[in-house]
Amino acid sequence: MENLFELNSVTRILLTIITFMLTVGPAKADFNATHATNPLWPGHARFHVVWQVVGNSSIMIVMLCLLWIPLVQYDLQLKLVVLVCAIVLGSFYVTLACMKLFDGTLADPNGIKPFVFKFPGRTVKVDTNLFGFTLISIVLAIAVANMHTAAA
Repeated sequence: MENLFELNSVTRILLTIITFMLTVGPAKADFNATHATNPLWPGHARFHVVWQVVGNSSIMIVMLCLLWIPLVQYDLQLKLVVLVCAIVLGSFYVTLACMKLFDGTLADPNGIKPFVFKFPGRTVKVDTNLFGFTLISIVLAIAVANMHTAAA
């Protein structure tokens, strides 16, 4: 078990970064005047955003423990962390794809401003949610590509 634990140290570090980003990022973005305490939002919507952040953050803390505490089958623990992170990230993309069904928007006009990238002759604005979740998804893909499994 120790050998597999050491073998996946880069993967564990990358997954630790992901769990940290999925815990701290949404809490910072959503526990403020643009979301959780926004008087323009219905109280029920504010309830749901707080519930979502607290729930996802709690799940990520459990995933962090699974990353660093080797139990009986460490390779399965690692796969579980990958799966849960993929579910959290995937739910963002499913919601993004379904926004028209519930008249949703990716950003709040009172919220965090988009990233601005300047290219020669062109300026591109990218929503911060889309940018952040895409970056985290890339890190997850790198972690999975780096993951070693136990030989059967």
